[in-house]
Amino acid sequence: MESKKEDLVEVFIPKGYINEEPNLLVSVNGVNYLLPRGKRSQVPAHIAAEIRRAQEAQAALDEKVAELLSQQ
Repeated sequence: MESKKEDLVEVFIPKGYINEEPNLLVSVNGVNYLLPRGKRSQVPAHIAAEIRRAQEAQAALDEKVAELLSQQ
């Protein structure tokens, strides 16, 4: 399915740790996107929403882990 230019939104994938892959693989409904870390990319809006959802979930996990570690 081809996306129109106006349907695309810009996302930024931050660079990861030195041992992480240089690209982020995002797969939704069998369609894969390989996005370079540390650069801006144009993706369909639903892919940007999935990236944002995954980042929010990771942030919530990080907060919970920090909370649990501080209780020890």
